[in-house]
Amino acid sequence: MYYIAESQVKAWIGEKMVLNDISQEIYSRQLIMAEIKEKGQKKFFKSSVLVVGCGGLGAPALYYLAAMGIGCLGVCDGDTVSFSNLNRQILYVKNDIEKPKAITAKKRLEALNPDLEIKAYDQFMDIQLADELIPKYDVIVDCLDNFETRFILNDKCVKACKPLIHGGVNGFSGQLMTIIPGKGPCLRCLFPNGIRENNKEKPPGVIGPTPGVIGAMQALETAKYLLGLEVCDDGLVTYDGLSLTMEKVFLEPSITCFCRK
Repeated sequence: MYYIAESQVKAWIGEKMVLNDISQEIYSRQLIMAEIKEKGQKKFFKSSVLVVGCGGLGAPALYYLAAMGIGCLGVCDGDTVSFSNLNRQILYVKNDIEKPKAITAKKRLEALNPDLEIKAYDQFMDIQLADELIPKYDVIVDCLDNFETRFILNDKCVKACKPLIHGGVNGFSGQLMTIIPGKGPCLRCLFPNGIRENNKEKPPGVIGPTPGVIGAMQALETAKYLLGLEVCDDGLVTYDGLSLTMEKVFLEPSITCFCRK
């Protein structure tokens, strides 16, 4: 496995990620936005984002992050593509069945935007890998499907003072939370007693557009954070696809949570 150092990222970006005539056209709709312009686009070029989980949430999140020009993307997932993934995991097609998700996602993203630096980590996230990878990236995006690993990410991001963009889905509903260590609540504040996992032998149902909505929102929160704009770091946003409504539940950091320390 190969890990890219921050100095290498910046040197590589200096060589490739420049606003030439072609990139001016590619990012033209972003460059005309007052919140982005050339300064913001160059921030994207110089940024690194690690997406953990390349499934229903990770696929749209990665696609939009690559399309907006995030200079270095880390793609982490130890799973392979299955037929049951294809209703929602938009980076994959039938010919990808049984192929590693991380490596396949890397190839698709490079086809979309070959100027990016994309690193594939073909393994499941655990404590050791979190310790190795999290310090190397500017933002971490939680696109996982289980809370055991989510809590690992949460704890390691808090320890490393790295922002974590959490997303989750079930059926027609989803949730989003941006965790800024030392500022707002974390997943331990939201679930102080942990959470009971779903039956792994019978995974929850989900319709494809639901993770598409939440994954796109995770990419948007990542962009806003990198641009210095206000993010959802003071609570949990819930999405109901049946009624097409969203609500925000405000949450203070728990006085006993280690994220306050």
